[in-house]
Amino acid sequence: MDNTLIVFASHHGTVEKCARELFRLIEGKVDICNLNRRDFLPDLSGYEAVIVGGSIHSGKIQQEISSFCHHNLELLATKRLGLFINCVYSGERAQQQLDEAFPETLNRKAVVRDSFGGEIDKLKLGFWERVVINRMIEKGDLVVAISKEKIERFANVMSSVNEPKEQ
Repeated sequence: MDNTLIVFASHHGTVEKCARELFRLIEGKVDICNLNRRDFLPDLSGYEAVIVGGSIHSGKIQQEISSFCHHNLELLATKRLGLFINCVYSGERAQQQLDEAFPETLNRKAVVRDSFGGEIDKLKLGFWERVVINRMIEKGDLVVAISKEKIERFANVMSSVNEPKEQ
C-alpha cells in the first residue's frame, strides 16, 4: 500500500474541503496536514507520495505553502507528487496561477496538477477581500464552484500511478 501525505493551507476552508475529499478518495494509507494548524510537519521521508495544495490570494499561493515547497524542494522532488490550487478563475488564467503557484521543478515533477475551482463565502472574507470580490463578480470573471470531477480525477491519478514520471 502507498503511504500518502496531503499538505495544505486553508484560510477560508475551501482548500481544506478539497484536501479532505482527496483524503477520502486516495487509496492506501493517507495522512493529512494543515500547515495553518500545525507547529510541526510529519517526516516527509516516510511517505511515497505527497500532495500539496493551497489557494490563490491576490495572484499568489499562501506563504505557508510557498515556504513549505522551497524548504522541502529536494525531498519533494523524490516523491510521487500531486499539486493543486483553489482559485476563482478557469481556463488559461487558472492554468497560469497553477503554473506560478509552485516552483518549476515541482511543476515538472508532478504526476498530476490541477485547479479545483473556488468558493466565496463573503462572511469569511475581510473588508478589502469583499471589495475586490464584489468587483470581480460584477465583471463576471469568477468560477465559484468546486469541481468534484477534477478532484476525483486527481485522486484516481494519484492512486493509480506506480512510479513518478521521468523528466
